[in-house]
Amino acid sequence: MNEFIKTAEEYVLNNAGDHVEVSYTEDYDDIFVFGYQAKDKKIMLIGQGPILLVKKDGRIFEYGSATGVKQALIEVVTKLNKERLIKIFYKEYNIQNNNYHLIINDIYRDDDGEDLNNLITVLLRNRIEYSTLDENNKTHFHYYTKEQLEEILKQTPINLGKYFSHDLADVLIDLINTDIYFNWTLSEAK
Repeated sequence: MNEFIKTAEEYVLNNAGDHVEVSYTEDYDDIFVFGYQAKDKKIMLIGQGPILLVKKDGRIFEYGSATGVKQALIEVVTKLNKERLIKIFYKEYNIQNNNYHLIINDIYRDDDGEDLNNLITVLLRNRIEYSTLDENNKTHFHYYTKEQLEEILKQTPINLGKYFSHDLADVLIDLINTDIYFNWTLSEAK
């Protein structure tokens, strides 16, 4: 536990300054929770919330004061579980990186077109978007229609980008739950 306290102290020093200190800690199986407050007890800082350290790899998830410890724990455990599932299909996936593009490599095309229809259903359900530029170079986002998706998915691989109305992790979980044999990968956007 001392190593987690030391990590917490270093994190607070590097991210909040030397005028604050770790003010509380809570230890859970996979996660170490801490927070900080001003060293000067006459001053009460507001706005900061729980900070969660993943014991296995040292990643940190920081929350604001509107999030309680239990809510933060539930959110982080949920994220880590999604990440574990996605890593079965894409080993380098990191739930903290939201800069991935979804690439459909190939679609097994059976006689009844069910695979393509299932993929399109997932993409429409998660409200995939594409962007256009107007004459003033202003970006506009539009939702794909079923017809547009049918057309662009005729040629694979296809980079669908990262614009979904849902979190990409939720889209990937939906893809996995719909058909584990969809042939997709991710690419980090630059």
